[in-house]
This record gives sequence, C-alpha cells and structure tokens, in this order.
Amino acid sequence: MKKYCIIFLIICSSYHLTAQGSMIRKYGFSVAMSNAFSFFQTDTRHASEAKIRFGMGGMFRFHLHPAPTLEIQLGLEVLSQSCKFSTYYFETGYSQFYDRNFRFEHQLRIWEMYIPIIGRFNLAGSGEMAPASFYLMGGYAPKFFLQATTEITDRETGKGVWGGGTDLRFENWFINEQLGNVLIAGMGLDKRLRFSEKFVSFELIYRYNLSRFWYVGRYNTNELLIKNSALTFQMGYRF
Repeated sequence: MKKYCIIFLIICSSYHLTAQGSMIRKYGFSVAMSNAFSFFQTDTRHASEAKIRFGMGGMFRFHLHPAPTLEIQLGLEVLSQSCKFSTYYFETGYSQFYDRNFRFEHQLRIWEMYIPIIGRFNLAGSGEMAPASFYLMGGYAPKFFLQATTEITDRETGKGVWGGGTDLRFENWFINEQLGNVLIAGMGLDKRLRFSEKFVSFELIYRYNLSRFWYVGRYNTNELLIKNSALTFQMGYRF
C-alpha cells in the first residue's frame, strides 16, 4: 500500500510541474476544518425531541479539473456530531416499563467518516485566474460510524447513571450495518492569496442521510430510530 501511495504522489508532482509550465491547473488539494449544526429527529412516542450540541470536523480533498468551470473532488472527511434527548433507561435485572415518562437524558456523540465524491460548478465569470470564485457543489458519500458514546443522567436527581460506548447501525444499510448513504449539496467561495495558485476557501455544506440509524443505548434497552442531517461551515486552504 505504501508503494502505491509513493507512486501516486510522484505522478501528481510531475503532473503539477507540467501544469505550472502551461499555466493551466489540472489538479489541486484542499484541507479544512468545520463547525457542524446537526439535526436529529427522534420518534416522540419513545423520546423527547433532540436538541443540538456542538459538532466539529476536518477534511482533505483531491481536486481534478476536467474543464475551466467544473471540478471533480474526491476526499476523506471526519465529522463529530452530537445531540441530547430524554428517553428510557433500564438497569440490568430490572423490569422494563414504558410509561412515556422520559426520565433519563441521553447525550449522544457520534464520530463518523465520509468518502465524498463531489462535482463543483464555478459560476459564470469565475475562472481559474479570477481573484475570487463562487461555486455550487453536489455529490454523494458513503458514511461509516467510527465510534459513538453516550452519557445518561437521571433528570430527577441530576446524577449520572451510566456512560460509555454504544453501537449504532443503519436501518437501511449499505454493504454493512455501520455504512450508510449520504447526499451532499452546498456552496462556497475561493479567495485567491495574492497572485498565487493558493486560496482560502469558505464552504456551506448540507449532508442528508438517506437512512435512519438505530440507537440501542446500553444493552439494547432503547432501540430508538433517529433521522439525521447536518449543516457544516468549513474554512480551509486550497493549493
């Protein structure tokens, strides 16, 4: 695997030198950090409405330039999303009584990985040599759950009753239960740094998950289906 990565970087470096000689950019890279505003929708027959908590992420993308106004982007992104809601919690050995009194607050945090395939369309008048470029984006990404943790608090006493890892799986999964499908849409602005081929980028991206996921809590005591989407604001560096 390491050998193939080295060969890939050598090819890209050679191609970059050729492109610089002709003053036509054929490819590029970008990195960015983001803040996430996540939207979680629970079944209110089994839990209270979910409230947003702070989210964050980072990404690396490879850019191909098949035409002056079109880019194809391939990348790797990691995003952390979080929410809190009230629902049930049952200790091991105790009876389960679903009385619609959602006494326990669950704070769920998810770490997930995306492999996006994105088409970027520069608007008219936003060429490669322009000082700024405004564009629209659309694409698809498989999404994989890396890790999920829960902190459960008794709302009546304010005391924590349990905290730790929990399993998540998609209702309609792709390849395996931790892998789902996400649609991507967004817009962005590249601001050229002086007269170089480097840019500061600002992007607003919406991610829509095509499937709900199962939240099982501790030892499958919850079995709660949750719908998720996210709006991220990314600030990055493109080179």
